[in-house]
Amino acid sequence: MIHYENKDGIQRISLALNENNSFDLESFKEFDSILVNAKKEKAKILVIESSIQKVFSQGLDLKAIAGNPKESDLNEFLKYFFSILEKIYLYPKIVISQVSGHAMGYGAMIALASDFRFGLEGMRIGLPEVKIGIRVPAFVAMLLIDAIGKKEASDHLLNGNAFKTSDALKIGLFHENYSDEETLRNSVNKFINRITKNSISAMVDTKLSLRKLSTNLEEIIEFDLNATKSSIQSVDAKEGIDSAIKGRRPEFTF
Repeated sequence: MIHYENKDGIQRISLALNENNSFDLESFKEFDSILVNAKKEKAKILVIESSIQKVFSQGLDLKAIAGNPKESDLNEFLKYFFSILEKIYLYPKIVISQVSGHAMGYGAMIALASDFRFGLEGMRIGLPEVKIGIRVPAFVAMLLIDAIGKKEASDHLLNGNAFKTSDALKIGLFHENYSDEETLRNSVNKFINRITKNSISAMVDTKLSLRKLSTNLEEIIEFDLNATKSSIQSVDAKEGIDSAIKGRRPEFTF
């Protein structure tokens, strides 16, 4: 389940899907619908957070793409996969990810699509897709490069090792880290109070100016849809996903 509220112009989307906050098609549809409706409301800031202790989101429910999913099902799954990230990235308000736990795979992608990321010490964040035989989308690579620079991003994407949140802070992936959830929550609220003293319309217009720098975004996402579908259907991805579900080491072929 995903909770939504708009209190005094502060919109909050709180993830409470399961113990890992992992996404399947139905939770994708719910998230997408909330974003569509929230965009229509009068608001100042959108905060994306988790109701699950020590977990922001561990990514996808791999069972949703395991085996040999029907082409139509996989197409629909990937449509929402990219639609949600694009909606967060282009959301007409400032978006804050309050990362109060581990953020892996799609969880890290949600955070990257946001404007500000505040984290919790002692957690991990990263994109481990190569470890289960799936490509990282170009759109996501672009977001990571924007956050931490090309060399750090390339090293991370090709290795697939998660960052400790302390290391993620040092390289600019997080704006701030805090020692406990209460301090994180209170600090985000203080940041919201401070930033909303700016002109909301000027911030939004400036955000959209920054997004214009990604002039080929539609082309990138169209490329990603087709390339990611092929990647998920590959022999390595099937082996990697199966091994992750069963908790064993993958044995990739060459």
